Amino acid sequence: MRLVLLFTFLLPAFLTLSSAKQKKSDQPKQEKFTVLVKNAKAALKDQSKQEVALKALLDVRNRPELSNRQRADLYYTAALLEESLNGIENRKAYLSQAYDTAKFFNKLRDMYTQLQRCDSVDILPDATGKVHPRWQKKAQELRLRHHRNILEGGKFFLVKKNYAEAYPFFDLYCKYRMQEPDTLYPQAALWATLSAFQVDNYFGTIKYVDDAISGTDTATAAILQEYKVRSYANLGNDSAWVASLKQGVEIYPDHDYFFVQLADWYQGQRAFDEGRRLADKLISRTGGKAIHYYAKSKSYLSEDNYDACIACADSTIALQSDFADAYYNKGIAFLNKALISQEMSSKDAKSPEYVADKRRTQELYRQARPCMEMVRRLQPDKQERWASPLYRIYLNLNLGDDFTEIERLLNQQQ
Repeated sequence: MRLVLLFTFLLPAFLTLSSAKQKKSDQPKQEKFTVLVKNAKAALKDQSKQEVALKALLDVRNRPELSNRQRADLYYTAALLEESLNGIENRKAYLSQAYDTAKFFNKLRDMYTQLQRCDSVDILPDATGKVHPRWQKKAQELRLRHHRNILEGGKFFLVKKNYAEAYPFFDLYCKYRMQEPDTLYPQAALWATLSAFQVDNYFGTIKYVDDAISGTDTATAAILQEYKVRSYANLGNDSAWVASLKQGVEIYPDHDYFFVQLADWYQGQRAFDEGRRLADKLISRTGGKAIHYYAKSKSYLSEDNYDACIACADSTIALQSDFADAYYNKGIAFLNKALISQEMSSKDAKSPEYVADKRRTQELYRQARPCMEMVRRLQPDKQERWASPLYRIYLNLNLGDDFTEIERLLNQQQ
């Protein structure tokens, strides 16, 4: 019992001693940090020491003993050093000396990065849970001094088609846009969206795309909406992808990409009525395009409604005479009708219906023939589409030479 009491008595003293040792061990580090910041601020007046001072600051930024306030001070000082290093290249340009344009702009971007880090810790609460932002106003003032040059940096890399380097500049310009009306913002949003999409940065593409769309002409807006759709597809966000497609169809009915993708999606979902309603809506708005009637033909074929499929295929071909898929749909529809007719025909040669049934079936094969032959003419390399159908057609129409040729082609495939 005495041992327990002794341990209990000694424990607070041990903890106090341990804490004192910890504070004592941290003290030299704290003093070293103060010296580092002091030296960094002094280096702002001596360009020869700025690179070294900046590196020394950033080397200690993750030390656990630093308070949030100290870390914010560190980042703001680093931002001032980046600004001064940018000024060195700027001064060379002013004096018509050789200077590094990329370095000039990249130093500004690095300055913005340090200010972002400053912001992130400057707003963190202290031990009492209160927030005392110290650098917020100064950081914003520093950013705004170089806001236009950040945009120019993006344009510099954009002209060089270095989209990966251009995007961060446009992103920074848009993120820290000025509160008053900014006439350059819509263009910056457009350039940010285009740059991001070029390097498969799909989150970046989506980030400002709606602002870019609202600030440009209809033709460009339709392309941006397509970028938006493609980005959601690549990100695997199906609900946003479908919603963006519907939005695209509604706002840009003449931009066929949205209709084709949405119609194919309805087809895959077997939502045939929905797909045809979409086609009919666009036919009423645009006067009708071949692709609209083709989509209806395809959906009717999927439902085994062959007569409606053929009618819509004819409407497609009337608008676009070389639409291979429309000929294919029509040919398959006639072939399926022929097969059904063949199965339902009388098998008794003495029956009065036998001759009429056979004549009706052969007429369907005759109607299928020019369709599949047109598919062959338009898509000679896609033998898998037309060879087997033509084999069946030539066999049932007893076309010896044509049948022999197709049979030879099919045998070569094996």
